[in-house]
Amino acid sequence: MDAFNYLSVMVSIVLGLGMTRLFAGIGNLVQIRRRVKRYWLHTAWVLLLIVLHVHMWWSFWAMRQVADWTYARFVYVLIGPGSLVIASHIIIPEMPDGRIEVDRYYFDIAPLFFGFLTATAVWDMCLETAMGLRTFLVPFRLMQLTAVLTFAACSAFKSRRIHAAALAVVVVLLACATALSRFRFGHFDLH
Repeated sequence: MDAFNYLSVMVSIVLGLGMTRLFAGIGNLVQIRRRVKRYWLHTAWVLLLIVLHVHMWWSFWAMRQVADWTYARFVYVLIGPGSLVIASHIIIPEMPDGRIEVDRYYFDIAPLFFGFLTATAVWDMCLETAMGLRTFLVPFRLMQLTAVLTFAACSAFKSRRIHAAALAVVVVLLACATALSRFRFGHFDLH
């Protein structure tokens, strides 16, 4: 077993924990659905967070090209999946005995939730450079910078319009990134 295969197990476990939290949270909300006042933006971000977990796991395949794995590099790699797991715990409300107004919960946790997504997006911008795979200044970074600014706007503002527009922007960015650089396994050569 080579270093990449060995280390990818830990990344998969961490991302699996985040997805487990999201799926379990969805199941819990469905179980108590009569006490839950749903909110479409919350639902959309939960679903998008599942997609982000899958996208991060899929994108990790590019790390197979890293020739020199060090402890520091591996710890840096774990920051992104770890941040997504924390965001997964933040976005799912606890199950109180009373009624849950998800829109109120969503905007209460938005600064923290989107703060973690902003940090994850900044981490992602620097990942390939930190791992020695590509220089920082490539056109793809503009898409990543747009994601950073979008998440930061959601963290800073509680406007329903900004959050709805941000959702659309992130969906488009994710679709473009997937189509342009990661649609096929092993295809990561977007300069």
